[in-house]
Amino acid sequence: MAKKPSTTADEIPPAMDYAQHEGTYRGFLRMTKYTMVALLLLVLALYCFIEAGQPIIGTLLLLAIPVGAVGLVVMGSRR
Repeated sequence: MAKKPSTTADEIPPAMDYAQHEGTYRGFLRMTKYTMVALLLLVLALYCFIEAGQPIIGTLLLLAIPVGAVGLVVMGSRR
């Protein structure tokens, strides 16, 4: 028969850090929002390339994704 693990004061996990959890959740929501915008730009660019026959607009939309990502990194570091 297996032994029941003993619990001492040193082995009890600390209380949850709710501020850290909320910060992680806000970061997850922010990442999800930016990912959805990037995917929307990608779909619009593909539509311009394939269906609309507008490769210049499609290229500009594709270039907007990395330019926007760099802009977010630069603007986020100023906070």
